[in-house]
Amino acid sequence: MGVDHAVVVNDIAAVLLDLDDTLILEEAQARARLGEGAALIDGVDPEQWQELVVGCARTLWYASALYPVFKELGVASWEGLWATFEGSHPRLAGASAWVGHYRLETWRSALRAVGADPDLASSFSRRYIESQRSGHPLLPGAADLVRRVAAAVPAVVVTNGPPDIQRLKLDQTGLRDLFSAVVISGELGLGKPDPAVMWHALEQVDVPPERAVMVGDSWERDVMGALAAGVRAVWLSNGRVPAVQDPRVTVASDLSEVLPSLP
Repeated sequence: MGVDHAVVVNDIAAVLLDLDDTLILEEAQARARLGEGAALIDGVDPEQWQELVVGCARTLWYASALYPVFKELGVASWEGLWATFEGSHPRLAGASAWVGHYRLETWRSALRAVGADPDLASSFSRRYIESQRSGHPLLPGAADLVRRVAAAVPAVVVTNGPPDIQRLKLDQTGLRDLFSAVVISGELGLGKPDPAVMWHALEQVDVPPERAVMVGDSWERDVMGALAAGVRAVWLSNGRVPAVQDPRVTVASDLSEVLPSLP
């Protein structure tokens, strides 16, 4: 296998990569697809409808007995609007049965709030699920980054979320076979920033923390999780300012800067 010397620097032996909003467009895509439902309701603005649905979802999400586990595993309320939780860790037992009710009640609440027929909830839910399952676009530079990293060292996806939708999103990128391992919080029963998530990922490729780097867009989950595990980090800032200056963290404005900035 050829070695890319732009990647293998400073004794890096593995690169861990977040999925959502690092390699693929996730939150903005989910919200935009929620907003599409406004076209089916007279006089409703897409952005207002999007916020309304998210608000209704969060109210039910936070009230759930499962919420403490959802929070720990980094599962978002809008993910629950289309995830089945198939293949989940026992800590998420009951999520598959609960989520159907949650989805319908979210859409019913939103429809009632704008004076629309709540019996349309099933139709709105089905449209959203079908839309989300159609795929999430790769962010610019993601495919090139993954290919170049994987040609040199093991590349590992480390992502929070329900296993069924995280695996679907990854499969739809066309990059799945380039990764040496995939670690998903909903399967593992632990979520970033717990350092045990990073250690588990590195065990899959037999690489010690000091020889790895984590690339991600979340300061709290990706950067802090990596540092707690003794792993260096590259933070995708997207124009944001880092919470603190730390010599173990390199800031990249977008994916095109990740390879040149690997510590």
